[in-house]
Amino acid sequence: MMVTIEEDLEQLAAALRSGIDPFPPSKPKRSLGRMAIASFMIILMLSWVSKLLMRFL
Repeated sequence: MMVTIEEDLEQLAAALRSGIDPFPPSKPKRSLGRMAIASFMIILMLSWVSKLLMRFL
């Protein structure tokens, strides 16, 4: 089912009239997830290196 641009604009105008903000402000970035992934990757790489060293040395 095709929706025309006019219908989209009508829905957007209705949302604005009812007080819904279609473009909310962006949320502040949280570095907790990034730090968790980084620490996990470091532990994983250290584990691989230690296994490699134990095998060949």
